[in-house]
Amino acid sequence: MTVYVPAMTGPTAVPPDLDGSHVLAVPRGTSLVPLARAWFPQAAWSREPATAAQTASARPMTGARFRGIAVAPPDPTGALSLDGAVEVVGPWPLDAADARALGLPARDSDLYGLPAAPVAGATLTPELVTGWATAVARRTGGGILPAARDRVVVPDPGAAVDLTLWSAVPLSPDDALPLVRPALSGSRLAVPAPVSGRSQAFTLVATYEYDGEVEVRCARSREVPVVLSTLDWREHGPWGYHVTWRPPDPLELEVPHPSQLHVIARQRVTPSIARVVASLWRTVGGTIVDAGGFVVGHEEVDDRARPR
Repeated sequence: MTVYVPAMTGPTAVPPDLDGSHVLAVPRGTSLVPLARAWFPQAAWSREPATAAQTASARPMTGARFRGIAVAPPDPTGALSLDGAVEVVGPWPLDAADARALGLPARDSDLYGLPAAPVAGATLTPELVTGWATAVARRTGGGILPAARDRVVVPDPGAAVDLTLWSAVPLSPDDALPLVRPALSGSRLAVPAPVSGRSQAFTLVATYEYDGEVEVRCARSREVPVVLSTLDWREHGPWGYHVTWRPPDPLELEVPHPSQLHVIARQRVTPSIARVVASLWRTVGGTIVDAGGFVVGHEEVDDRARPR
């Protein structure tokens, strides 16, 4: 779910340097490099932002011998190159009050500028870059100000409930079912897929009257999330354990404001999904990736597993 808020009119706290650019807002201090490399493995700073210590140490020269000498302060912003051509520039600080006035989440934030038009020599399309920015905003609880400044995009972090465990170890359906059932009561084996190697791809399904279905699908894949290419090969594998929620009305996954019944059902299934993934991970190891293509640490999985 993504919330669209009408843009505020009148003076804003967005720096003029960002005019004509899409603006990504993330919580203050968020490290953007690992989030960028999850989609663009070669991402790196072409110009690193100045640290607070560097900015504070750049004091004007004083005394008679320095009269007439102007000292330019260091540029506090950096340039994060995604592909050698497309750059994300920032951060610019934004306090919680100004963020609220803009329609963004009311917290101290960092602003980054994204190109709103194709960049010469780029291998990335503007649509892919803004798709990444939307995923980052959802992942971090941030938001986006489009270049037109006609609205504010605030993706709902709670909407991304699906998780996938990527492991080198396949399980048989008979071994997986006892691991899944404590978190998903009533889980049953659906029609198995064709045999793959020594093991069998399979799907387990748990169905609930008011909460829809939770599906656990195990399959070997030739295509894995980009973020896995940034990890040691021993930390993951080709076997994906995809844990997916299918709500009673799937269309509610796409609307900006789903019903309260949808939200309540989502809150009930989210801990179960996390517990299933945690149980599988303890058995087969691997790396957990969320629906946005970002690695999810075990502490976060444990936090998701707690009922709200």
